[in-house]
Amino acid sequence: MSAAMNQVRPCTISESIMQSCKEVKNMREGKTPKRSLNDLFTNIEKWSKEEKK
Repeated sequence: MSAAMNQVRPCTISESIMQSCKEVKNMREGKTPKRSLNDLFTNIEKWSKEEKK
């Protein structure tokens, strides 16, 4: 069995999608700052470096 199959999700997939939709709505309404795709890639790089430590 792969390691991915043994991981426990903090929430269900549908809960994750609903949270993402709420975040987009808040960004469109100006309640939270907008983030670009470049911001996402920067965060992913940062997170991957933190995991290796």
